[in-house]
Amino acid sequence: MANGYSLMLASVLLSMGALCDQRGARRVMLGGLALFAGGAVLGTLAPSLETLVAAQLILGAGAAALIPASLTLIKHAYLDPHARARAIGVYSGAAAAAVAAGPVVGGVLINALGWRAVFAADIPAAMLIAALVLRVDETPHARSRHLDLAGQALAITAFAALTFGFIESGADGWTAPQTLVAMAIALIAGSAFLAVERRGAEPMLALSLFRSPTFNVASATGLLFNFAVYGQLFVLSLYLQDVRGLSALDTGLLFAALPVTAGLASVLAGRIAARRGARLPGALGGALATAGALALLPLDETTPYGVFVGGLILLGAGGGLAIPALTAAVLSETAPRQMGMAAATFTASRQTGGMLGVAVLGAMVSGTAFVDGMRLSLAVCAVAFAVCAVAVALVLAPGPQPASGG
Repeated sequence: MANGYSLMLASVLLSMGALCDQRGARRVMLGGLALFAGGAVLGTLAPSLETLVAAQLILGAGAAALIPASLTLIKHAYLDPHARARAIGVYSGAAAAAVAAGPVVGGVLINALGWRAVFAADIPAAMLIAALVLRVDETPHARSRHLDLAGQALAITAFAALTFGFIESGADGWTAPQTLVAMAIALIAGSAFLAVERRGAEPMLALSLFRSPTFNVASATGLLFNFAVYGQLFVLSLYLQDVRGLSALDTGLLFAALPVTAGLASVLAGRIAARRGARLPGALGGALATAGALALLPLDETTPYGVFVGGLILLGAGGGLAIPALTAAVLSETAPRQMGMAAATFTASRQTGGMLGVAVLGAMVSGTAFVDGMRLSLAVCAVAFAVCAVAVALVLAPGPQPASGG
């Protein structure tokens, strides 16, 4: 049930980004909110586990529409790159705050009203957001363009297989038959997708996006960052519960330091990017995240929890600075007619990195002494963050980015 959301989110993300460019981000966001509300209604009324899985699939599809559509609307609403960078900082800070508040609010709702209340709370939220979206203008779009049905089918197949493969690798290992088959399908579908997009007259993914060093570095850095962050959080949650014997609630309270710090740093990142460009907060974020991973390296069975929280604060500050800066760089570098596509591709790279991080770093702590495996995984994370810092410092241009045309 839990994996159904991630599976659908990753599978249709690129398709939703293409729809934003072809039909308008406002229309796609309203459609995504309708899907999200429909999934929430189904989850609230679900009589069986199978119905809950279906609800999660619908919620994932709705979320896949909201991500590129919301970023495209920001691009359209804030033409000035300085104001846009500040808006992205607030956007990212709100997302981080939601991560911190979600488990707490969910726990309160479940204790007071039962698990169905978690789904029911999404319904008025989606309606409120839809009312606000109706007040904004539609974004420029190519209404005359045809949908790239072959590309969308191949993209959905590739991302669905890739996501399923990562999920199965965590449960059954990389050599399990279902994992190998899923990865093979992902490779074949992905290769066919690139071939179709290279030759198609109206591709859903313009490969010209990858001619931009800024876009390439932002996408690769986003993948590496999420690889390290998601994998590290997975390993550290096991450390707190299996090694230190903490409850899930106590573990969640300790982890709250990360999204809270990330939320505050995201707002600061927007201000810095507006004045100095994306390179400074991006590189500084990578350096702080590296310091956070290194600070967590000495963890063992008796390490004071203050050391753990200090490392999370550095990690949260690093991610809070880097990700909004990279997002601002992508938006500034992309023409409005390709904004949905670029936002979806950037998000898909981060989503893939997160799934890969959980699978790879999780494997490092299995079949060996846990603390030794954890330290190896933290060292890998430190290297990944350091690579991000160096890549951003070397490739991204200093100073605020001009608004892109076209």
